[in-house]
Amino acid sequence: MNNITVAEYRDIRVLTTQQIAEAYGTETKVISNNFNRNKDRYVEGKHYICLDGEEKKAFVNHHQFEDSSKKASKLYLWTEKGAFLHAKSLNTDTAWEVYDHLVDTYFDVKKPLSQLEILKQSIEVLNRHDEEIKQMDTRMDKLEFEIPLYGSEADELSNHVKRRGVAILGGKQSEAYKDTEIRSKVYRDIYDQIKREFGIYDDTGRPKSYKALKRKYIADAHELIDCYEAPIYLAELIEGANSQMNLGVA
Repeated sequence: MNNITVAEYRDIRVLTTQQIAEAYGTETKVISNNFNRNKDRYVEGKHYICLDGEEKKAFVNHHQFEDSSKKASKLYLWTEKGAFLHAKSLNTDTAWEVYDHLVDTYFDVKKPLSQLEILKQSIEVLNRHDEEIKQMDTRMDKLEFEIPLYGSEADELSNHVKRRGVAILGGKQSEAYKDTEIRSKVYRDIYDQIKREFGIYDDTGRPKSYKALKRKYIADAHELIDCYEAPIYLAELIEGANSQMNLGVA
């Protein structure tokens, strides 16, 4: 059995009736009779392949079979599933032992990959690797924008609030700016608007530091500061303080 000639049909390993009979320790006639009696259980293309004419002649010559295969009008080739049905029909210890051995050492032998197949597999691996890297980069980008501001970004946001506050107050020489209470109210209102707009609160609803702003909102936060206008009550306080300055100059 170890010297069995390898036979392949369209890249599928098969056995001739002669080979399977010798391997299972029986005669070809027994194999043929078992097939004919249980023909309804065998599916062509799944359990066996039947060759005739030029195709049969070419197969026999290619594999150089020197048995009765040359003279037969048809040649039956048995697949792994067909070999199983024959072992089941014989139901002998030898048949089952040989079948297990055939599965491990004959039918399940992998053909070496061609250079083209190796190249295709390498390209597939590289493509999967490239896709995994892209997905990881995407996840990292999302994660980076979900984290709070970096120190320099928080400082720039704070400086922007101060610049906008100074402009709203009328400049650093204005009475409104010099009034620490009014100045603090303007800055606080800008920060409060940022917190409301971007939901900078803890789980209990208490406001957190503006530094907890997610990085993905940086541009929007700066735009909000640029567009900030003091609410009416603050605008009146600013106007009143700066009016006193104008009166003093007059």
